Amino acid sequence: MVKHRLLPLLCLACGLPALATDRIVADGAFSADSDGLRERSADLGYVHPLPSLGRQASLGVRAGYWLLADNSDRIEFGTLKLDGQGRSGALDWRARVQQFASNGWSPSAGGFGFDYHAGSRWTVSTSGDFDLVDTVVAARRHTRFNTWVLSTDYAATPELTLVGGVIGQWFSDGNHRLGGLAHVVYSPTALPGFTAQLRVRRIDSEFRGLGYFSPDRLEEALALLQYGHAVFGDRFVLTLVGGGGAQRVDGRDTTALYQGELRGRGWFNDHLGLEGRLGCTNTGGINVQAASGGYRYCYGNLTLIGAF
Repeated sequence: MVKHRLLPLLCLACGLPALATDRIVADGAFSADSDGLRERSADLGYVHPLPSLGRQASLGVRAGYWLLADNSDRIEFGTLKLDGQGRSGALDWRARVQQFASNGWSPSAGGFGFDYHAGSRWTVSTSGDFDLVDTVVAARRHTRFNTWVLSTDYAATPELTLVGGVIGQWFSDGNHRLGGLAHVVYSPTALPGFTAQLRVRRIDSEFRGLGYFSPDRLEEALALLQYGHAVFGDRFVLTLVGGGGAQRVDGRDTTALYQGELRGRGWFNDHLGLEGRLGCTNTGGINVQAASGGYRYCYGNLTLIGAF
């Protein structure tokens, strides 16, 4: 699959201090997999509140560095990104434009998203993104892709949420992928901070792309347990996510699938906070090394936030 690029984890609604503050943000991220692919990114940015554009609205600018590497090659980009988000009535919105710069290739990227809260039970979400495929081989071939997602969340009860959606991707090498997803999320009120999820997805591709994982058909089912707990006087929240399931490639090659992640966010005081995560996804075994014939992908992100 095309992995999600390492994105800043900045959460402008982490609780403290109030959102209507200017912020300096510093982001660092990494990933590595069992095929020898490595990714590093870092950037520094400024976020300014824009209440005239709606509640919780803000505009940010970030400049940074992005590295893609494998066992035989590497490519480096300078990055400049402008992004914004906000809420107007029942509508949440977000948008970004991004410019990459390297020797010989300086592509652009961008995206948008809307979440419409149709009453207390229904949320309809749509998003579109135009991005680079995040491998060295694909970057050398100037491979890009467009992604479109449409999904609906239905809160059947205060404890049970059902999610369904469709995904479409169009690649600059001519490949097209179409898929669907379904989630069941259970958050029992008797166990605050605990959530159980079942995630199912299927994606079909026109052909196997060069430089990125794109089998003719990919099917996954994953059960996850999540628990979050406030610590240090409720100024930080630590969340542990873990679970397993199965992945089937081209309708015949089925392997076990495991995922684990630790998340943390909070504020040291009214002016300094952080948010981060560290995790791995693995096929074949519960460890941070790829099991025999399997695939392991590990990642981490850390965002420091200064509010003033």
